[in-house]
Amino acid sequence: MLRRIIILLIFIMTTVRGEDPLIDKYINIALDNNLSLKQQEFSLQKSLAALNESRGLFMPSISINARYSRAGGGRIIEIPVGDFMNPLNKVINEIVVQHLLPENIPNEVIPFLREKEHETKVSLIQPLFKAAIYHNYKLNSNLSNIARMQRNIFKRQLIADVKIAYFNYLKTINIYDILQRTQELLEENLRVSETLFQNQKATRDVIYRAKSDLSFLEQEKAEIQKNIDLARVYFNFLLNRELDEEIEISSQDNFQPYQNYQLTELENLALKNREEINQLQHAILAAHNHINISKSAYLPDLIAAVDYGFQGEEYRFTKDDDFWMASAVLQWNLFNGFQDKARVQQANLEKKRLETQNSELIKQIQLEVREAYHNIDVSKKSIQSAQDRLSSAEKSFEITNKKYQVGMISQVEYLDTRNNWIESEINYTITTFDYHIKQAELERVIGSYNLN
Repeated sequence: MLRRIIILLIFIMTTVRGEDPLIDKYINIALDNNLSLKQQEFSLQKSLAALNESRGLFMPSISINARYSRAGGGRIIEIPVGDFMNPLNKVINEIVVQHLLPENIPNEVIPFLREKEHETKVSLIQPLFKAAIYHNYKLNSNLSNIARMQRNIFKRQLIADVKIAYFNYLKTINIYDILQRTQELLEENLRVSETLFQNQKATRDVIYRAKSDLSFLEQEKAEIQKNIDLARVYFNFLLNRELDEEIEISSQDNFQPYQNYQLTELENLALKNREEINQLQHAILAAHNHINISKSAYLPDLIAAVDYGFQGEEYRFTKDDDFWMASAVLQWNLFNGFQDKARVQQANLEKKRLETQNSELIKQIQLEVREAYHNIDVSKKSIQSAQDRLSSAEKSFEITNKKYQVGMISQVEYLDTRNNWIESEINYTITTFDYHIKQAELERVIGSYNLN
């Protein structure tokens, strides 16, 4: 019992942040393997790919376009050569009294579509001035930072979940250990009760009560064993391991003292470290760039285009068939029914909403810090009270147990003292590990764990 109390005291004086290589090992496994975190990583990579896509809009686009066509019918262009020349030639022939010029020249008919045609060219298009491209790149940069912050938020929550799951597992196995030792105590109580009955110092009901206590204990052990299995399964789920894999228990001799902060310091740390604030700041910047994209519709777009290729009726590539064309294209939307103005207004309202949300977020984080701070403060005091209660209950039971074995007190008094001792030990165990769970939550709230 003394050794157990010393181990728990060591636990009380430790921090949940980087306190043991074993815990850090499990955290690293979770950060490498957790499936939900991998999904967050994929979302980040997707946003980075979108950023690369927007960066590519600054560069020229080069493409090869080839077309070969056969055509028939369609519109025609008729040139009345015969209608113009035949009457003139007839007059000339009559004047010279000779048939020198033809008088049956047909009209010229040219089809609008060539029967055979090909065009193969290389096209280069380079934006020279397009404000939307620049602001779109800045917007995607903000969105990638938002995705990065979201991943880090999930990382921080995952670290807290791993620690909480680990301490919950330790709590359940320690409670099971208490019940195991309680079973030894109840078996000894049954033996003493039978001895007292045989010596006519107690009635048979003490034996029945001792057996009943043993049966009830088996029921409690089954419940705790279920909790142990569930705690193990959940812990392994966070680490993406086989659900029934055994969990290694820390030696608990490499812990460092937890640094004590004042409430104001904790609030300042949280406002400095929490990714939610950075995430919202990038969201506000994204909204600002969205405004600029909407305003860029008021500006002209200037694009340069260069084509070089070959065309003709025959598919050939000679100097007689090549061509080139260079163009500068200016596009300026002067009026589109006030749609651009409405888009700018929407983007401005979204930015104002995010700025209001930022003020709310600061208050919310301060509230979380204060709640976690007071929870830890209460937990520290509860541990001291639980330790005092356990020490008193243990001494009381030692005295009562000696009296009961010689038949000096009733079984009711013995059972009351024994149950008080067991409950005190379980309460001390629960209070101790709950303190570490609250430490893990405080660490998450102030963002003190180094994600690197």
